[in-house]
Amino acid sequence: MQKYLTIFAGACLIVAAILAAVYYQQRNAVNEGYDIKCVQPSEPTSATNSLACVIRPSQNADQGKPKPPWWNVLLAWPEGITAWLLMLTLAAIVWQAWETRKTAENAGKQLAFQQETLRPRLKITEFMNNVFDEAMAGEWVIANMKISNSGGLPAYGVIADTWIEFIRGVPPYRFSSQSKYARAEHTLNIHSGAPSGFFIPLQRKLTEEERRNMGGAMGAICFRVKLTYRAFGEEVHTDDAYLVRPDGMEAIGEYSSET
Repeated sequence: MQKYLTIFAGACLIVAAILAAVYYQQRNAVNEGYDIKCVQPSEPTSATNSLACVIRPSQNADQGKPKPPWWNVLLAWPEGITAWLLMLTLAAIVWQAWETRKTAENAGKQLAFQQETLRPRLKITEFMNNVFDEAMAGEWVIANMKISNSGGLPAYGVIADTWIEFIRGVPPYRFSSQSKYARAEHTLNIHSGAPSGFFIPLQRKLTEEERRNMGGAMGAICFRVKLTYRAFGEEVHTDDAYLVRPDGMEAIGEYSSET
């Protein structure tokens, strides 16, 4: 709204300046004239009297005559057509500038919308193995899950940072300094509509006490994944954390974010 008011105010100032210039020019043209002053000599030199007259320019020679309104110049031909053409030209320039700016803004919004729609969006979707049953059976704990891309373009060179830990107690679960941190040896390429497998190993089995705690809902295997990649030249981070449940995984909202 403010930009429209600015354009309108600018157009008004231009028109006012033109009208003021026309008024000034017309006023000077109407008031300009000549004063004629004649004097009879005190001692005539001939039988016929003669007058000595002097003509001087005057701004008030037509004071006694009615003056036409200043805006009559705008209606006169051909003087008025010049002023009208100038005003119409300036109005066209202002309108074209406004349309150009409007088109540029619309194009920028359209580009931003397309980038937001097409940019890669990564998310951990599900386990590819039954982590709970494997851990309860005394097998090595490996969280193998899918990372999906719901965006329109692939995500190349994805860096994956991970943390995994068995945490005793009840929710809310918080990672401690005992969490096992690892960064994937190779970057990932995740295409739209084609999930990629990714795993996080705890590199050990659960102890018998840990298995009892997890079976009695007094502990859980928790893991966190931070993905870093680029979208249209901008660095993007997704940070998600989950705990292992008998029927899959449950998000830990405190750690979930996307920037």
